[in-house]
Amino acid sequence: MSEPSESIDIAIVRCERTQESCPGTSCLTSFQERKHTFQAYGQNTRLVGFFSCGGCPGRRIFRLLRTLKEETNVKKIHIASCILKEAPFPKCLHKKDIIESIKKLGFEVVLGSDNKWEIELQSKRDSDAPYLNDDPILDGSNHW
Repeated sequence: MSEPSESIDIAIVRCERTQESCPGTSCLTSFQERKHTFQAYGQNTRLVGFFSCGGCPGRRIFRLLRTLKEETNVKKIHIASCILKEAPFPKCLHKKDIIESIKKLGFEVVLGSDNKWEIELQSKRDSDAPYLNDDPILDGSNHW
């Protein structure tokens, strides 16, 4: 866990289509309880952004991240599990581009926001790095 005195600002980007049916409770609860991909953060970590990609192909990402850079001290962006998962949500065909855009703007990317991502990809994490050029999960190659 981070040092108690250390203050870190983070944000979560989620799927525009998924937010029509998901209020974000898994992401927000995981952050609040410091579970799953948030377990390394101390209590002084602040969630200062929770926003959607803006719809395919992630059309709002650049504008929102630029605003975050100007107005906050965010260094890490969590990619919500709804963008990464293959089911039950519509598969994201643009997740690799979204991740690359975030990295190009100088943010550190953290994959996942709750245990749904962890459960689905545990075997993948055990055998491969979670972000590979030929990763069918990130490619969204099985999009319906």
